[in-house]
Amino acid sequence: QWAQEFPNVKIINDGTRRNEDRHGAVACLQLTVKSCAVDDHLVVIGGDTLFREDFSLRKFTESFFEVQNKDKESHLVLSYQCKDEETSKYWILELDEDLKVQCMKEKPLLSETRSRNAVCFLLYCMIQDYISVLFVLIIRVNIFNYPFNNSVYFRRPVYVLRISGRFDVGNLPSYIECDKYFRNQLQNPSVYLM
Repeated sequence: QWAQEFPNVKIINDGTRRNEDRHGAVACLQLTVKSCAVDDHLVVIGGDTLFREDFSLRKFTESFFEVQNKDKESHLVLSYQCKDEETSKYWILELDEDLKVQCMKEKPLLSETRSRNAVCFLLYCMIQDYISVLFVLIIRVNIFNYPFNNSVYFRRPVYVLRISGRFDVGNLPSYIECDKYFRNQLQNPSVYLM
């Protein structure tokens, strides 16, 4: 009913009714690509993430095309610095001087990496040719819940655009933190309208 008011919005329902039955992000992406007959590069944005003021979708897409100029098979993800004690909570990216991903570690101990680049899986650009490779990996590697992993990084170049942070609005405490930030600390609300 909500989407009827927005003719450019198409809702695709994967049919699940409980968290325990979810298919995972990559399987839902596959469903969307098939349902919408996507035949182009793809920008994926998670609906439960809000970004701080330094994020710009325009800058993100410009950065994507910049890395495409380096290598037509390149992807782009967001990354932000996490605290030492948070490395074991996130996927951590190890980068070279060009911000190209060299390695990704799943929730490493502090002693297992010097990097503090937490990956933000909730916004990334994938090249058109890679989409079919991703779905082959679903079958072979079973990466339903994570769109990228080390096997993917070594198949295609992945670069990073750094941001200052994000809000994961997946539960009430994080929603309250996000609400407090936007009410009290937001310096330039017009930046969100660009």
